[in-house]
Amino acid sequence: MINLDSIIGVFTGRKVLFTGVDIGTSSIKVCKLRERKGLYSVVNYGKMDYEESYIVGTEIIDFVSLSAKMKESVQAVVPDAKNIAVHVPLSLCFYTVISASPSENPDEIALEHIKGIISEDDLDKVVVKYQVLPVSISEDHIDIAIAAIKRDILEEYTALAESAGLKIQVIDIEPCAINNQFYLNYPDKVIDCVCLVDIGATFTKIVISYGGYPYLTRNIEIGSNTITEQLQKEYLISYGEAERLKFGNDIESISYDKALDEVISKIIRKISTEIIWAIDNFNDRFGRDVKEIYLFGGGAKQKSLVSLLKAFTNKKVELGEPFYFSGIEGAQEFAVSCGLSLRFKGDEHAKV
Repeated sequence: MINLDSIIGVFTGRKVLFTGVDIGTSSIKVCKLRERKGLYSVVNYGKMDYEESYIVGTEIIDFVSLSAKMKESVQAVVPDAKNIAVHVPLSLCFYTVISASPSENPDEIALEHIKGIISEDDLDKVVVKYQVLPVSISEDHIDIAIAAIKRDILEEYTALAESAGLKIQVIDIEPCAINNQFYLNYPDKVIDCVCLVDIGATFTKIVISYGGYPYLTRNIEIGSNTITEQLQKEYLISYGEAERLKFGNDIESISYDKALDEVISKIIRKISTEIIWAIDNFNDRFGRDVKEIYLFGGGAKQKSLVSLLKAFTNKKVELGEPFYFSGIEGAQEFAVSCGLSLRFKGDEHAKV
């Protein structure tokens, strides 16, 4: 029986052992990395789309089929894999960073904050982890990261893996997986405040990081599928036609430029508004500005996305590369699975 209290890997990992499995709403992404003497390389990676909907929003509606797809996906990429790392989506977890005076007891401060957001009756239903970060934005304060996940969610993911013949060694939270792969690829950015945006099928995740750690997170219910569905409604076209339009191709009756002007740019503007809100909120809380935005997720591959976000946010925007360290480009959808594959047995935050 897995001890759920000790299985959550919330913060940074340093070596590679486990296979990262990103269970998304439209596909499963699998990644296996290798670490030797501090150098990282990609062993293999792969993606498998769902034929039908196994997850709607945040709810698994077809447990049996999803478990079978999970097994098939892992075996296709790492045939002998048994030990895996998975994540809980940002929409299903709580994460925050609070600041305190160095003279205060961090345990008491964290507990007081947790009791302010989780009722006494619900505390035993939630796994909570907190850590004093080794960095702080303000020199006269310490920063404490707090993460919380409902136990029944952890149990469901554990059962899903067991049904697939796999053993979960680490259950991470999504913003930390996104964050960890970023600093593997862009270690020089550790001194900057950066905004990481992962555009998935259903949700867009915003993570603002500093010093190697996520400081602020935001989840919005707008994803790549939002654009596809709106294109279908606006022009009465098929799913396939809408997908081709979204990624920059003309179709018989509609040009990409027309779709960009009438539909796509309006949705991208909504995403940019949420990004600016998160950046402004971070600035208000910590007194630091964010000048760079890095895009991840399958939705980041849309044509004109980078130029639109640059115009809407007035920030430096570029596509992030999860496998930049290995010279592989165009793999934006593997950001989470790459971050998960950085987990290893013996990680002090992932005792199993």
